Amino acid sequence: MPQSDNYFMGIDGFVWFVGVVEDRKDPELQGRCRVRCLGFHSPSLTDIPTSDLPWAHVMHPVTDPAMHGMGNSPSWLVEGSWVIGFFRDAVEKQQPIIIGSLPGQPSKVADFKTGFNDPRHKESTQVDEEGKKIYAYNPEDENEYGSYPLGALKDTKDKKKGKFTRPSGHTYRETDTSRLSRGVTSETHGALEKRRKTRRTSIPTATRPHIPSVEDASVLGTGRPDPVVPWDEPHPKGLTKDADPYMSAKYPLNHVFESEAGHIMEIDDSPGGERLLREHSSGTFEEIHPLGDKVVKVVGSNYEIIAGSSNVLIKGNVNLTIEGTKKELIKGNYILEVEGDYTRKIHKNERVKVGAGSSGGNLESEIRGNYSYNINDEVKGRVGKDQTVTILGNEIRAVEGYFKHTVTGDITQKTTGGSMKRSAFLDILEEAGFDFSVKSLDVDIRSKWSTTLKAGISIVETAGNTIDSTAGTIYTIVGTTKVDINP
Repeated sequence: MPQSDNYFMGIDGFVWFVGVVEDRKDPELQGRCRVRCLGFHSPSLTDIPTSDLPWAHVMHPVTDPAMHGMGNSPSWLVEGSWVIGFFRDAVEKQQPIIIGSLPGQPSKVADFKTGFNDPRHKESTQVDEEGKKIYAYNPEDENEYGSYPLGALKDTKDKKKGKFTRPSGHTYRETDTSRLSRGVTSETHGALEKRRKTRRTSIPTATRPHIPSVEDASVLGTGRPDPVVPWDEPHPKGLTKDADPYMSAKYPLNHVFESEAGHIMEIDDSPGGERLLREHSSGTFEEIHPLGDKVVKVVGSNYEIIAGSSNVLIKGNVNLTIEGTKKELIKGNYILEVEGDYTRKIHKNERVKVGAGSSGGNLESEIRGNYSYNINDEVKGRVGKDQTVTILGNEIRAVEGYFKHTVTGDITQKTTGGSMKRSAFLDILEEAGFDFSVKSLDVDIRSKWSTTLKAGISIVETAGNTIDSTAGTIYTIVGTTKVDINP
């Protein structure tokens, strides 16, 4: 066709095509694909190998700028995709433009030995421009990679004869529409099957300790041990597999995005089954159920970094069950306010160190009610300086063993408004290294049997008025040298 100055794309006619993507390894990384076009290209891989097909640009929607790395890039077409487009050069037909892809329902497994199919296969002899086999672009295990549908089995019920490359289990003789968007059929999708299989149930929760020796049942409640109240991970989709009616994924209201590796996003507009799902192929997912419940499950480790502040309001209860170890490091202050009861139950040891930093620290507490404790074994303590205890009421101690009190300095015992009484089942022994003084308004020394006063040097009895000595039977005064009475 002769060309003139006004010959340009748009007035040279419109030639469109339908074809199959056979290669997407664009050496220029522009998202282009090689397409074998019906009627324009031979199905023979000998006459026109995949490497001889022209590169086709992919048209993006107006919601995708397709420039400066913005938008969705590269294009999402894969080998085996049926597409529709047109030629920018209507005459030479070497500049194809893909304007869309065409879903369908393949009737049989594709033949990698002929065109209009996915050419990647372990037995393929095709090579690219660098002389490498096309199937070298296969996933991790080349032996399990087949033609369209990838890795599909002729008998989908007999999974022992092979393996589905895609976890969904999607195969031929099945519509290209995702199983997840086809109502009850979604229950046959590998990702949903996995979520149901790995659902956790009977997760235990904490219980308050039962301490009948010290607790006040009227304050703490029942006076009986707390029962364990476990909880279950909600069912995927918010309903059971055999729910009737099955409210979820009603065609065509569930909009599904699914990648080659098995990453999934769902926007389900089914009446009564409205959901949002974002799932990683590993099984980590986030799902919002029809009533607004949100389930987040991380099968690996979870990392969260907040550069600013974090504010959380929870109007209901919180159950936190940690099967491993929990560590908390707070570099600022930690303020805990509990308007109800605060209960701790520790199955093994508890260690507390106040003032772990170089400057030390204090521990202050105020209890405006009672303080009770029950210790089955020993209590050991050390006070580095003074200890001051003020008891406004009574103090009662019962020691079933012995009581030993050792003081390096002085001991002062004083009652300012009452009496002091000491009683022993056996003996009372008081010793002083120097003086022993007893001072009282009246002194009354009595014994049931004998009373002995003994001194290494002398005993002096002095009275301001009278000394009365009385014996019921015999009164004996003995002096080794002499006895002076009123000398």
